Amino acid sequence: MTQEPRTSPIAYKRLMAAACVAMIVFGGSTCVLSICLRDVGDEFRLSLADRGLLGTVRMIALVTALLASGYFADRLGKRPFLVWGMALIAAASALTARAGGYASLVVAQGLVGAGSGALECLVNPLVAQLNPHDAARRLNVVNGLFSVGLVIAALSTGEMLQAGVQWRIPFWLWVVPAAVGAALLAARHYPSVEGTKPPSERLTGFVRNPLFWLLCATIFIGGGVETGMTFWGANYVESEIGASARSGAMTVAVFGTFMALGRFASGALLSRVSPVALMIGSAAACAVATAGLSFVHGLYAAWAFFALGGLFVACFWPTLIAVGSERISTSSASLFALLAASGISGCAVFPWVIGAIGDASGLRVGVTLMPASMVLQVVILAACARIITRRSSPQLVSGG
Repeated sequence: MTQEPRTSPIAYKRLMAAACVAMIVFGGSTCVLSICLRDVGDEFRLSLADRGLLGTVRMIALVTALLASGYFADRLGKRPFLVWGMALIAAASALTARAGGYASLVVAQGLVGAGSGALECLVNPLVAQLNPHDAARRLNVVNGLFSVGLVIAALSTGEMLQAGVQWRIPFWLWVVPAAVGAALLAARHYPSVEGTKPPSERLTGFVRNPLFWLLCATIFIGGGVETGMTFWGANYVESEIGASARSGAMTVAVFGTFMALGRFASGALLSRVSPVALMIGSAAACAVATAGLSFVHGLYAAWAFFALGGLFVACFWPTLIAVGSERISTSSASLFALLAASGISGCAVFPWVIGAIGDASGLRVGVTLMPASMVLQVVILAACARIITRRSSPQLVSGG
Protein backbone atom coordinates (compact mmCIF):
# COMPACT_ATOMS: atom_id res chain seq x y z
CA MET A 1 0.00 0.00 0.00
CA THR A 2 2.98 2.31 0.42
CA GLN A 3 5.00 1.42 -2.68
CA GLU A 4 5.36 4.57 -4.71
CA PRO A 5 4.43 4.38 -8.40
CA ARG A 6 6.75 6.01 -10.90
CA THR A 7 4.24 8.74 -11.74
CA SER A 8 3.43 9.61 -8.12
CA PRO A 9 4.04 13.06 -6.68
CA ILE A 10 6.86 13.57 -4.18
CA ALA A 11 4.46 13.41 -1.22
CA TYR A 12 2.85 10.08 -2.23
CA LYS A 13 3.68 8.18 0.96
CA ARG A 14 2.78 11.06 3.24
CA LEU A 15 -0.52 11.71 1.48
CA MET A 16 -1.48 8.02 1.50
CA ALA A 17 -0.68 7.91 5.22
CA ALA A 18 -2.73 11.09 5.69
CA ALA A 19 -5.66 9.52 3.80
CA CYS A 20 -5.52 6.47 6.08
CA VAL A 21 -5.42 8.61 9.23
CA ALA A 22 -8.26 10.75 7.89
CA MET A 23 -10.52 7.74 7.35
CA ILE A 24 -9.76 6.33 10.82
CA VAL A 25 -10.52 9.70 12.45
CA PHE A 26 -13.63 10.13 10.31
CA GLY A 27 -14.99 6.75 11.41
CA GLY A 28 -14.01 7.15 15.05
CA SER A 29 -15.18 10.73 15.60
CA THR A 30 -18.61 10.05 14.12
CA CYS A 31 -19.10 6.80 16.07
CA VAL A 32 -18.51 8.06 19.62
CA LEU A 33 -21.88 9.79 19.84
CA SER A 34 -23.69 6.58 18.86
CA ILE A 35 -22.08 4.68 21.74
CA CYS A 36 -22.88 7.49 24.19
CA LEU A 37 -26.38 8.06 22.82
CA ARG A 38 -28.28 6.55 25.75
CA ASP A 39 -26.28 8.54 28.33
CA VAL A 40 -26.58 11.73 26.27
CA GLY A 41 -30.32 11.19 25.91
CA ASP A 42 -30.73 10.56 29.63
CA GLU A 43 -28.77 13.68 30.64
CA PHE A 44 -30.65 15.99 28.29
CA ARG A 45 -33.98 14.09 28.46
CA LEU A 46 -34.20 13.48 24.72
CA SER A 47 -36.79 11.47 22.81
CA LEU A 48 -35.72 8.91 20.20
CA ALA A 49 -36.47 11.45 17.46
CA ASP A 50 -34.35 14.08 19.25
CA ARG A 51 -31.46 11.62 19.45
CA GLY A 52 -31.84 10.71 15.79
CA LEU A 53 -31.89 14.40 14.91
CA LEU A 54 -28.33 14.74 16.21
CA GLY A 55 -27.18 12.37 13.49
CA THR A 56 -29.35 14.10 10.92
CA VAL A 57 -27.96 17.57 11.72
CA ARG A 58 -24.42 16.23 11.52
CA MET A 59 -25.13 14.69 8.13
CA ILE A 60 -26.83 17.82 6.77
CA ALA A 61 -23.75 19.85 7.73
CA LEU A 62 -21.59 17.15 6.17
CA VAL A 63 -23.46 17.34 2.85
CA THR A 64 -23.27 21.14 2.79
CA ALA A 65 -19.53 21.17 3.46
CA LEU A 66 -19.00 18.32 1.02
CA LEU A 67 -20.63 20.17 -1.88
CA ALA A 68 -18.83 23.41 -1.06
CA SER A 69 -15.48 21.63 -0.79
CA GLY A 70 -15.99 19.87 -4.11
CA TYR A 71 -16.92 23.12 -5.86
CA PHE A 72 -14.00 25.15 -4.54
CA ALA A 73 -11.42 22.35 -4.59
CA ASP A 74 -11.77 22.13 -8.37
CA ARG A 75 -10.67 25.78 -8.43
CA LEU A 76 -8.31 26.19 -5.46
CA GLY A 77 -6.97 22.67 -4.88
CA LYS A 78 -7.70 20.01 -2.27
CA ARG A 79 -5.04 20.85 0.32
CA PRO A 80 -6.64 23.78 2.22
CA PHE A 81 -10.01 22.03 2.53
CA LEU A 82 -8.54 18.75 3.74
CA VAL A 83 -6.43 20.51 6.38
CA TRP A 84 -9.42 22.63 7.42
CA GLY A 85 -11.64 19.55 7.67
CA MET A 86 -9.30 17.68 10.00
CA ALA A 87 -8.70 20.75 12.18
CA LEU A 88 -12.44 21.35 12.46
CA ILE A 89 -13.05 17.76 13.62
CA ALA A 90 -10.46 18.26 16.35
CA ALA A 91 -12.10 21.48 17.54
CA ALA A 92 -15.67 20.17 17.23
CA SER A 93 -14.88 17.00 19.20
CA ALA A 94 -13.70 19.20 22.05
CA LEU A 95 -16.84 21.35 21.78
CA THR A 96 -19.03 18.24 21.95
CA ALA A 97 -17.28 17.20 25.15
CA ARG A 98 -18.05 20.63 26.65
CA ALA A 99 -21.67 20.89 25.45
CA GLY A 100 -23.88 22.44 28.13
CA GLY A 101 -27.26 21.60 26.61
CA TYR A 102 -29.04 20.11 23.63
CA ALA A 103 -28.63 23.23 21.47
CA SER A 104 -24.86 23.40 21.98
CA LEU A 105 -24.62 19.67 21.36
CA VAL A 106 -26.45 20.08 18.05
CA VAL A 107 -24.07 22.90 17.03
CA ALA A 108 -20.99 20.89 17.98
CA GLN A 109 -22.16 17.83 16.05
CA GLY A 110 -22.94 20.05 13.09
CA LEU A 111 -19.32 21.21 13.13
CA VAL A 112 -18.12 17.60 13.30
CA GLY A 113 -20.22 17.00 10.21
CA ALA A 114 -18.79 20.03 8.41
CA GLY A 115 -15.23 18.84 8.97
CA SER A 116 -16.15 15.32 7.93
CA GLY A 117 -17.72 16.67 4.74
CA ALA A 118 -14.40 18.00 3.51
CA LEU A 119 -12.78 14.62 4.17
CA GLU A 120 -15.59 12.63 2.55
CA CYS A 121 -15.46 14.84 -0.52
CA LEU A 122 -11.72 14.92 -1.11
CA VAL A 123 -9.99 11.90 0.42
CA ASN A 124 -11.43 9.46 -2.13
CA PRO A 125 -10.51 11.50 -5.25
CA LEU A 126 -7.08 12.12 -3.73
CA VAL A 127 -6.54 8.36 -3.35
CA ALA A 128 -7.84 7.77 -6.89
CA GLN A 129 -5.42 10.37 -8.28
CA LEU A 130 -2.50 8.95 -6.32
CA ASN A 131 -3.30 5.45 -7.65
CA PRO A 132 -4.78 5.92 -11.16
CA HIS A 133 -4.17 2.30 -12.20
CA ASP A 134 -5.34 0.64 -8.98
CA ALA A 135 -8.13 2.91 -7.74
CA ALA A 136 -10.84 0.33 -6.97
CA ARG A 137 -8.67 -1.78 -4.67
CA ARG A 138 -7.07 1.21 -2.94
CA LEU A 139 -10.46 2.86 -2.39
CA ASN A 140 -11.84 -0.28 -0.76
CA VAL A 141 -8.78 -0.55 1.51
CA VAL A 142 -8.79 3.11 2.55
CA ASN A 143 -12.55 3.11 3.10
CA GLY A 144 -12.13 -0.07 5.12
CA LEU A 145 -10.09 2.00 7.56
CA PHE A 146 -13.23 4.03 8.26
CA SER A 147 -14.59 0.87 9.86
CA VAL A 148 -11.33 0.37 11.76
CA GLY A 149 -11.81 3.82 13.32
CA LEU A 150 -15.39 2.92 14.11
CA VAL A 151 -14.30 -0.25 15.92
CA ILE A 152 -11.56 1.55 17.87
CA ALA A 153 -14.04 4.20 18.99
CA ALA A 154 -16.74 1.68 19.86
CA LEU A 155 -14.49 -0.52 21.98
CA SER A 156 -12.69 2.30 23.79
CA THR A 157 -15.88 4.27 24.44
CA GLY A 158 -17.83 1.23 25.56
CA GLU A 159 -15.16 0.19 28.03
CA MET A 160 -14.98 3.69 29.48
CA LEU A 161 -18.74 3.93 29.90
CA GLN A 162 -18.83 0.47 31.46
CA ALA A 163 -16.17 1.63 33.95
CA GLY A 164 -18.33 4.59 34.95
CA VAL A 165 -16.49 7.29 32.99
CA GLN A 166 -18.70 10.23 32.01
CA TRP A 167 -19.83 10.22 28.37
CA ARG A 168 -17.96 13.47 27.61
CA ILE A 169 -14.46 12.03 28.10
CA PRO A 170 -14.31 9.76 25.00
CA PHE A 171 -14.76 12.75 22.71
CA TRP A 172 -11.46 14.23 23.94
CA LEU A 173 -9.57 11.15 22.72
CA TRP A 174 -10.07 12.10 19.06
CA VAL A 175 -8.71 15.63 19.29
CA VAL A 176 -5.01 14.67 19.02
CA PRO A 177 -5.37 12.13 16.14
CA ALA A 178 -7.35 14.71 14.17
CA ALA A 179 -4.62 17.31 14.74
CA VAL A 180 -1.97 14.80 13.56
CA GLY A 181 -4.01 14.13 10.43
CA ALA A 182 -4.22 17.86 9.72
CA ALA A 183 -0.43 18.13 9.95
CA LEU A 184 0.03 15.23 7.51
CA LEU A 185 -2.44 16.72 5.06
CA ALA A 186 -0.53 20.00 5.06
CA ALA A 187 1.97 18.45 2.61
CA ARG A 188 2.63 20.76 -0.34
CA HIS A 189 3.16 18.23 -3.14
CA TYR A 190 -0.35 17.14 -4.10
CA PRO A 191 -1.00 15.44 -7.46
CA SER A 192 -1.88 17.78 -10.29
CA VAL A 193 -5.36 17.59 -11.80
CA GLU A 194 -5.69 17.00 -15.52
CA GLY A 195 -8.66 17.98 -17.63
CA THR A 196 -9.68 20.59 -20.14
CA LYS A 197 -13.41 21.07 -19.62
CA PRO A 198 -14.63 23.69 -17.13
CA PRO A 199 -16.60 22.46 -14.09
CA SER A 200 -19.93 23.66 -15.51
CA GLU A 201 -19.51 21.49 -18.62
CA ARG A 202 -18.56 18.46 -16.53
CA LEU A 203 -21.66 18.92 -14.36
CA THR A 204 -23.88 19.09 -17.45
CA GLY A 205 -22.41 15.82 -18.64
CA PHE A 206 -23.10 14.18 -15.30
CA VAL A 207 -26.76 15.15 -15.01
CA ARG A 208 -27.48 14.01 -18.58
CA ASN A 209 -26.16 10.54 -17.83
CA PRO A 210 -28.90 8.20 -16.48
CA LEU A 211 -26.26 6.03 -14.83
CA PHE A 212 -25.27 9.01 -12.67
CA TRP A 213 -28.78 9.27 -11.21
CA LEU A 214 -28.99 5.53 -10.58
CA LEU A 215 -25.65 5.61 -8.79
CA CYS A 216 -26.90 8.53 -6.69
CA ALA A 217 -29.96 6.48 -5.70
CA THR A 218 -27.95 3.38 -4.81
CA ILE A 219 -25.39 5.24 -2.74
CA PHE A 220 -28.24 7.07 -0.94
CA ILE A 221 -29.66 3.72 0.14
CA GLY A 222 -26.28 2.14 0.88
CA GLY A 223 -25.15 5.06 3.02
CA GLY A 224 -28.50 5.24 4.80
CA VAL A 225 -28.57 1.56 5.76
CA GLU A 226 -24.92 1.64 6.86
CA THR A 227 -25.55 4.67 9.08
CA GLY A 228 -28.82 3.25 10.36
CA MET A 229 -26.98 0.24 11.79
CA THR A 230 -24.08 2.33 13.07
CA PHE A 231 -26.19 5.02 14.71
CA TRP A 232 -28.86 2.82 16.28
CA GLY A 233 -26.87 -0.37 16.97
CA ALA A 234 -25.91 0.34 20.58
CA ASN A 235 -29.25 1.93 21.45
CA TYR A 236 -31.12 -1.00 19.87
CA VAL A 237 -29.56 -3.77 21.95
CA GLU A 238 -29.70 -1.67 25.11
CA SER A 239 -33.36 -0.70 24.80
CA GLU A 240 -34.86 -3.73 23.00
CA ILE A 241 -32.77 -6.53 24.52
CA GLY A 242 -31.76 -4.93 27.83
CA ALA A 243 -28.02 -5.17 27.16
CA SER A 244 -25.35 -3.20 29.04
CA ALA A 245 -23.45 -0.19 27.71
CA ARG A 246 -20.48 -2.46 27.07
CA SER A 247 -22.63 -4.84 25.05
CA GLY A 248 -24.06 -1.90 23.13
CA ALA A 249 -20.58 -0.75 22.23
CA MET A 250 -19.64 -4.31 21.25
CA THR A 251 -22.59 -4.32 18.85
CA VAL A 252 -21.13 -1.38 16.96
CA ALA A 253 -17.65 -2.90 17.17
CA VAL A 254 -18.87 -6.21 15.73
CA PHE A 255 -20.70 -4.36 12.97
CA GLY A 256 -17.63 -2.24 12.19
CA THR A 257 -15.25 -5.20 12.23
CA PHE A 258 -17.30 -7.14 9.72
CA MET A 259 -17.81 -4.03 7.59
CA ALA A 260 -14.03 -3.59 7.45
CA LEU A 261 -13.62 -7.25 6.51
CA GLY A 262 -16.29 -6.81 3.85
CA ARG A 263 -14.47 -3.90 2.28
CA PHE A 264 -11.09 -5.60 2.32
CA ALA A 265 -12.68 -8.74 0.81
CA SER A 266 -14.48 -6.67 -1.82
CA GLY A 267 -11.14 -5.36 -3.06
CA ALA A 268 -10.08 -8.95 -3.73
CA LEU A 269 -13.41 -10.12 -5.17
CA LEU A 270 -13.56 -7.29 -7.70
CA SER A 271 -10.85 -9.04 -9.71
CA ARG A 272 -13.20 -12.03 -10.13
CA VAL A 273 -16.74 -10.61 -10.35
CA SER A 274 -18.19 -7.42 -11.77
CA PRO A 275 -18.85 -4.57 -9.34
CA VAL A 276 -22.61 -4.55 -10.00
CA ALA A 277 -22.92 -8.32 -9.57
CA LEU A 278 -21.09 -8.06 -6.25
CA MET A 279 -23.44 -5.32 -5.08
CA ILE A 280 -26.64 -7.10 -6.17
CA GLY A 281 -25.69 -10.20 -4.23
CA SER A 282 -24.68 -8.09 -1.24
CA ALA A 283 -27.96 -6.15 -1.29
CA ALA A 284 -30.04 -9.34 -1.28
CA ALA A 285 -28.01 -10.78 1.59
CA CYS A 286 -28.14 -7.50 3.53
CA ALA A 287 -31.94 -7.44 3.20
CA VAL A 288 -32.15 -10.84 4.88
CA ALA A 289 -29.66 -9.90 7.63
CA THR A 290 -31.33 -6.61 8.56
CA ALA A 291 -34.81 -8.16 8.45
CA GLY A 292 -33.71 -10.46 11.26
CA LEU A 293 -33.23 -7.49 13.60
CA SER A 294 -36.99 -7.08 13.94
CA PHE A 295 -37.38 -10.57 15.42
CA VAL A 296 -34.21 -11.17 17.44
CA HIS A 297 -34.42 -11.34 21.25
CA GLY A 298 -30.97 -12.60 22.29
CA LEU A 299 -27.79 -10.53 22.41
CA TYR A 300 -25.63 -13.03 20.53
CA ALA A 301 -28.22 -13.40 17.81
CA ALA A 302 -28.40 -9.61 17.52
CA TRP A 303 -24.61 -9.46 17.17
CA ALA A 304 -24.80 -12.09 14.42
CA PHE A 305 -27.34 -10.06 12.44
CA PHE A 306 -25.37 -6.82 12.88
CA ALA A 307 -22.19 -8.65 11.81
CA LEU A 308 -23.86 -9.95 8.65
CA GLY A 309 -25.37 -6.53 8.00
CA GLY A 310 -21.93 -4.92 8.24
CA LEU A 311 -20.38 -7.58 6.00
CA PHE A 312 -22.92 -7.17 3.23
CA VAL A 313 -23.43 -3.39 3.38
CA ALA A 314 -19.66 -2.81 3.21
CA CYS A 315 -19.12 -2.87 -0.54
CA PHE A 316 -21.62 -0.23 -1.62
CA TRP A 317 -19.90 3.08 -0.89
CA PRO A 318 -16.38 2.50 -2.28
CA THR A 319 -17.55 0.25 -5.12
CA LEU A 320 -20.18 2.72 -6.32
CA ILE A 321 -17.57 5.48 -6.27
CA ALA A 322 -15.23 3.24 -8.28
CA VAL A 323 -18.01 2.56 -10.82
CA GLY A 324 -18.64 6.29 -11.15
CA SER A 325 -14.93 6.91 -11.63
CA GLU A 326 -14.69 4.25 -14.35
CA ARG A 327 -17.96 4.83 -16.16
CA ILE A 328 -18.56 8.58 -15.82
CA SER A 329 -15.42 10.54 -14.91
CA THR A 330 -11.95 9.49 -13.85
CA SER A 331 -10.75 12.50 -11.88
CA SER A 332 -13.45 15.09 -11.19
CA ALA A 333 -13.76 16.18 -7.57
CA SER A 334 -17.24 17.45 -8.47
CA LEU A 335 -18.43 13.95 -9.40
CA PHE A 336 -17.06 12.46 -6.18
CA ALA A 337 -18.72 15.27 -4.24
CA LEU A 338 -22.11 14.74 -5.89
CA LEU A 339 -22.06 10.98 -5.36
CA ALA A 340 -20.88 11.38 -1.79
CA ALA A 341 -23.55 14.03 -1.19
CA SER A 342 -26.20 11.55 -2.29
CA GLY A 343 -24.80 8.94 0.06
CA ILE A 344 -24.56 11.35 2.97
CA SER A 345 -28.13 12.47 2.31
CA GLY A 346 -29.14 8.88 2.99
CA CYS A 347 -27.01 8.97 6.13
CA ALA A 348 -28.91 12.09 7.23
CA VAL A 349 -32.40 10.75 6.53
CA PHE A 350 -32.23 7.18 7.82
CA PRO A 351 -31.31 7.80 11.50
CA TRP A 352 -34.14 10.29 11.93
CA VAL A 353 -36.73 8.20 10.06
CA ILE A 354 -35.84 5.06 12.05
CA GLY A 355 -36.13 7.07 15.26
CA ALA A 356 -39.42 8.66 14.23
CA ILE A 357 -40.93 5.27 13.34
CA GLY A 358 -39.53 3.96 16.62
CA ASP A 359 -41.33 6.69 18.58
CA ALA A 360 -44.60 5.77 16.85
CA SER A 361 -44.40 1.98 16.74
CA GLY A 362 -41.24 0.82 18.49
CA LEU A 363 -37.64 0.53 17.40
CA ARG A 364 -38.16 -3.02 16.13
CA VAL A 365 -40.56 -1.62 13.56
CA GLY A 366 -38.26 1.33 12.83
CA VAL A 367 -35.40 -0.91 11.71
CA THR A 368 -37.60 -2.52 9.03
CA LEU A 369 -36.75 0.52 6.91
CA MET A 370 -33.36 -1.10 6.24
CA PRO A 371 -34.41 -4.45 4.69
CA ALA A 372 -37.13 -2.72 2.68
CA SER A 373 -34.52 -0.32 1.28
CA MET A 374 -32.18 -3.18 0.41
CA VAL A 375 -34.90 -4.83 -1.68
CA LEU A 376 -35.25 -1.56 -3.60
CA GLN A 377 -31.45 -1.52 -3.91
CA VAL A 378 -31.52 -4.79 -5.86
CA VAL A 379 -33.98 -3.31 -8.34
CA ILE A 380 -31.93 -0.14 -8.91
CA LEU A 381 -28.67 -2.06 -9.29
CA ALA A 382 -30.31 -4.32 -11.89
CA ALA A 383 -31.14 -1.16 -13.86
CA CYS A 384 -27.50 -0.06 -13.54
CA ALA A 385 -26.38 -3.42 -14.91
CA ARG A 386 -28.64 -3.05 -17.95
CA ILE A 387 -27.22 0.39 -18.77
CA ILE A 388 -23.61 -0.78 -18.37
CA THR A 389 -24.07 -3.90 -20.51
CA ARG A 390 -25.63 -1.82 -23.32
CA ARG A 391 -22.44 0.20 -23.57
CA SER A 392 -19.53 -1.39 -25.35
CA SER A 393 -17.00 0.76 -23.43
CA PRO A 394 -17.01 3.28 -20.55
CA GLN A 395 -18.31 6.71 -21.52
CA LEU A 396 -16.05 9.15 -19.75
CA VAL A 397 -16.51 12.81 -19.11
CA SER A 398 -13.19 14.52 -18.75
CA GLY A 399 -12.65 15.52 -15.12
CA GLY A 400 -10.54 18.12 -13.45
